[in-house]
Amino acid sequence: MDYPMREDLKIGAKFPNFELSDHNGENHKLSQLLHGFPGVLIFSRGYFCPKDRRQMANYVQHLQPELRVNYTNLITVSVDDAMTTREVRDQLNANWIFLCDPERELLHELEMVDTTDPVHGEIYIPYTFILDRDRTIYKIYNGWWFLGRPTAEEVRMDLRALMSQRSDWVYKPKA
Repeated sequence: MDYPMREDLKIGAKFPNFELSDHNGENHKLSQLLHGFPGVLIFSRGYFCPKDRRQMANYVQHLQPELRVNYTNLITVSVDDAMTTREVRDQLNANWIFLCDPERELLHELEMVDTTDPVHGEIYIPYTFILDRDRTIYKIYNGWWFLGRPTAEEVRMDLRALMSQRSDWVYKPKA
């Protein structure tokens, strides 16, 4: 099976600085959400997908407590509308931002269209991108099969690798 994605979305390239509304109807650009630090960009198939819910529940339990103190963000994008997205986010007890693409414009722009589900129509192939602070793609996980999705520990290690490139990574007291 072929898992499509726009050709320029590859490791070392900059992820497009798209803008979508969140679960509360507020618009956000990707660069604003990263706010100068690495982040995790998750494309979700939608509310109905048990694999998505399991991935998010794992992140709530194992990553969410660390996000704020690590200055990093998770960002989820799905084709669900704002009300459904709020309900999913609340049910998971997730506190990171969920972006909505119900018109599927970004889905088609990024060419990440999964057409294997006849019930829910065109949905995202569940890719997870690890992005550096300037939107440079560090790693791409293809989560069509659940085992292709990054574990909390893999995300943690990827973010550590990116943060360790900072000039202030090691504390050096002034003499």
